[in-house]
Amino acid sequence: MSVWFVIAVVAILIGIGLLLFDRFRGGATRDRRRWASLREWEFQDSDPVLPSRWRYGTIHQGGPGVARNLVSGYVPTPDEPRRAYAFDHEQAGRISSVLCAVQVQETLPAAVELRLPSAPLPDDAGLDLLEPVGERYAFVSDADAVRPLLTARLADASDAVGEDVELLWAEDAWVLAAAPVGISSERMQDLLADLAEVATVLEENMQGARPAVES
Repeated sequence: MSVWFVIAVVAILIGIGLLLFDRFRGGATRDRRRWASLREWEFQDSDPVLPSRWRYGTIHQGGPGVARNLVSGYVPTPDEPRRAYAFDHEQAGRISSVLCAVQVQETLPAAVELRLPSAPLPDDAGLDLLEPVGERYAFVSDADAVRPLLTARLADASDAVGEDVELLWAEDAWVLAAAPVGISSERMQDLLADLAEVATVLEENMQGARPAVES
């Protein structure tokens, strides 16, 4: 009799846990949808293809996965709006992070990951530790190509992203960040603005790294 009682109690606790999880997930979805609507951004429940656009950072660590509660639109900047995405990144059937991405206006010469000391080391054999960049360490796919981009201003911009974001990276024509699961929409908005600043700095550094053209 006592065994059945224990089983019943466990079943009730599991049911309550699942109910609370569903309510939390539903509330997060409504909050993300409302945030998108207020800013005239698009909202999608899921996109199984978008994450495969990238290969470094959390994509390499756990696979492309699926974008859940995806919002897409443009982040305003002093120059011009930048294409951006934010979504719950589902890998191996669970949400591993909130991934934010902001477009760079030209393609980067190589990939760079900026990791806080608390972040795990990258397991990508194609990335090598280069040097500290502010509070973060730079792991790069091509040291000679990336070194001119790692300026003091980039260090300031990456530090401004915040210590809750352990991993920040740039590849192809994007700057991305992996934020903790469950961040608020307000924090997500601030993070997108910070990534836009990082993108701007990278663009200016790329322009400054080009040799002057003699007239």
